[in-house]
Amino acid sequence: MKALQLHIKAISLTFTELGKGKYLVFFIPGIVIALIFWQVFLLTETVENSFSFLENIPLIGTYLNAGVSGTIGIIQFLFDQLFIFFILTVLSPFNTILSEKIDSSITGKKYVFDLAQVISDFFRMLFVVLVAFILEIFVLFIYWIFSAILNLDFLDSFAYFIIAAFFYGFSFYDYSLERDKKGILESLQFAFSNKLIVAISGSLFLLIYKIPSAGVIIAPVITTMITTFVYIKNQGINLTSNSK
Repeated sequence: MKALQLHIKAISLTFTELGKGKYLVFFIPGIVIALIFWQVFLLTETVENSFSFLENIPLIGTYLNAGVSGTIGIIQFLFDQLFIFFILTVLSPFNTILSEKIDSSITGKKYVFDLAQVISDFFRMLFVVLVAFILEIFVLFIYWIFSAILNLDFLDSFAYFIIAAFFYGFSFYDYSLERDKKGILESLQFAFSNKLIVAISGSLFLLIYKIPSAGVIIAPVITTMITTFVYIKNQGINLTSNSK
């Protein structure tokens, strides 16, 4: 219940702030990323369609086409996960600044722009993203084994969503955790100690990300704002104390 209440409050504050015209500039980098995303999407569709001729091969055509489609499907799934983490890495300098601005508006803390710190934050996020991606694939692999043994394929979509959501959520909370000088292990400890909070945030990111065309643009900004509000509120700080 606490996790839901935190997110309801955070979502309300996020859209209130955006409605005032604040932080809209942070959507611009997402537009650039979206252009890349759409080009990659078109490329994967072209590759998949290029194997359609296999269907016409006598006797084995159907099996070959099914095998190729299945292989491409797995590659696309892994690529989708990696691409989202790529987005988080590329946008990390902007998301870090956004998170700092929100923190400053609430707590009154001042954060001075420091190029060296920005570079350091970028490499930290690169490492966090790599750790999150490896852990996600590892957990998914373990799930696939149990799913195959116990015939749990009817739960696959739900399991994939929750597992991915948790690790994406972890990546977004690291903006706030890094600001509080938490190490990578401490960030992981936070994530596993607040599994429901992290999974809900990651789920919101995935749901927004799935919005056609606009998702890749707005999801990183909105999720950064929501997780920052949730993180601050979870520390017992009044979210409206110094907000302007």
